[in-house]
Amino acid sequence: MEQKPEAITDGLSGLSAAQSGTLEALAMALDYRDQSTSGHSRRVANLTANVARAYGVDGTVLQQVEHGALLHDIGKLKIPDSILWKPSQLDDEEWLTMRRHPEYGYEMLRTLEFLDGAAQLVLSHHEKFDGTGYPRGLRGDSIPLGARIFSVVDAVDAMIYKRPYNAPVTFKEAAEEIRRCAGTQFDPELIPLTIEVLEDCVPKSLLG
Repeated sequence: MEQKPEAITDGLSGLSAAQSGTLEALAMALDYRDQSTSGHSRRVANLTANVARAYGVDGTVLQQVEHGALLHDIGKLKIPDSILWKPSQLDDEEWLTMRRHPEYGYEMLRTLEFLDGAAQLVLSHHEKFDGTGYPRGLRGDSIPLGARIFSVVDAVDAMIYKRPYNAPVTFKEAAEEIRRCAGTQFDPELIPLTIEVLEDCVPKSLLG
């Protein structure tokens, strides 16, 4: 398992034990409710922070990126189970409801001063580099850096770990898919170093 960078550990020391424990408990609850791979939220938080640190992000900004990645799907707590757990494809109305979860998450976090930066990542984690994402249709550098990094990390994680809705692929295959989507879904300038960092972090058995 990847090691948490020293900078992240230093940042977390600024939180009370109660705050830190609450964030971890929320992330675990989200994973269980969304039927995600066990540990998904903590894993993508660590990986996103590792990549952000490689780009020179540090201190409280790095801490906020980690927290945003950890709680990226907190807005799904407001999504009805009938939609979140629907085994078949969502209809148009259900999809509109599902697409509200970044906004719901932002509303939950933005009033907490120690999660203000994290709330911005939560709001922006489904934006796409070409402007076709949601909820605001942000394009390019208008998407926060942490969210642009997270989108690559989360996509790779979704592809290489087994989920209820897909069979896993190797990291090599996932990396090729990320490169294919450069300039559309993902920031092309972030892809090379992000893939390099992730390759050093994921278990060797998943590399392919």
